[in-house]
Amino acid sequence: MKKLILALLAVMPVVVAASEAVPVALPVEDSPVEVAPAQVEKKGLRVSVSTLNTSDSAIRATRPQDGETPVQPLNIHIGPSKLTLFGYAQGLYDMTKTGAETSNSFSIARIILMANAELTRKLSFFIMLDLAAKQSTKYLQEYYAQYAFLPELKLRVGQFKTPYTLENIISPTLLGNVSINEGTRYMAGIAGDPLYGNYAGRDLGAMITGDAIKASDGHYYLNYSVGVFNGAGLNTRDNNKHKDVAAMINVLPIKDVTLSGSLVIGKGNAREVDQFGAVALGEDYTRNRWSVGAQANWRPLKLRTEYMGGKNGPVKNRAFYAELWCRLFRGLDLVLDYDYLDKNTSLSKDAREAIPVWTRTSNYLVGLQYWFYKKCRLSTQYVFSDRNTGPDTKAWITQLQIAF
Repeated sequence: MKKLILALLAVMPVVVAASEAVPVALPVEDSPVEVAPAQVEKKGLRVSVSTLNTSDSAIRATRPQDGETPVQPLNIHIGPSKLTLFGYAQGLYDMTKTGAETSNSFSIARIILMANAELTRKLSFFIMLDLAAKQSTKYLQEYYAQYAFLPELKLRVGQFKTPYTLENIISPTLLGNVSINEGTRYMAGIAGDPLYGNYAGRDLGAMITGDAIKASDGHYYLNYSVGVFNGAGLNTRDNNKHKDVAAMINVLPIKDVTLSGSLVIGKGNAREVDQFGAVALGEDYTRNRWSVGAQANWRPLKLRTEYMGGKNGPVKNRAFYAELWCRLFRGLDLVLDYDYLDKNTSLSKDAREAIPVWTRTSNYLVGLQYWFYKKCRLSTQYVFSDRNTGPDTKAWITQLQIAF
């Protein structure tokens, strides 16, 4: 026993010295202090979790390069880095009558999960998943790295929304038409154009973007985006030797008014035979687009409108929409929308009627939306689709949106 006690007393100084050498966690923002040569500098990382409430005005003032802006994101701080988690889900119930046929169904439009990692004040990485995508190749919607040299100059590389039309780059959580206007879907490569495919308005490429000329009230007078893309769509390698060039410029003379112009110039590779017989399957064809539009937010009214034009090979097409919100009382909006799409503007009336599928349509929408919490809403709207060929369509659509 005496030998054991003597042995413990002998090692005690070593154990004490070792325990004093273990670093103690300190906030990284603490200023360094001078230490004696024999001392060990104590460092560590601060880990914290917080939420941030973003005002409606801040969200609606979001410029295109900011992507899907969070409403009440979960922020995880690990030392100098920050990880922001946010998302939304949109479920639908629709009743549709086409000619004499009627159908009704529950469905999930989107389940979006997003994460933005701010590695430094200038370098960030964004990823976006759609768990409700009907094809596994479309689960991964966006992924890109961005480096902000200045507010006026940011470089983005990866997969993201093509800077074409205001409606395409705005989050679906902030659109009055829960289905997105048919003309925008067709012209921006979201859905409906058989030659290009359905790619949610996104593509792989590199883009520079930024805000310039800051006003006294904090908003920027000018926003721009210019990028080079594959032109083949979502999660797809380039399928020809050509690249698309897309550009957008937004001018904000005052904070709540945006004047916008955008274009896409490129050559696509046809995924299907053109319904007008102008482009063959697998053929490279000219796919150009342009748009002009405006948005104004003057309470109780909010208006957004755009005119789009372009061509698939020799076939010219055009589209137009106008969307109006009117705040009736707190949380409740009346939504009115008109949408027009002409897939081939050169067709005569007789030639148009000879084609069995519709080539021109007008959509009329009237609805209500109630914001019951933050960016959570219940929308219900009636849509009448006037087709030039075939039966017209009447639909009643109700959507529940939950966002965090």
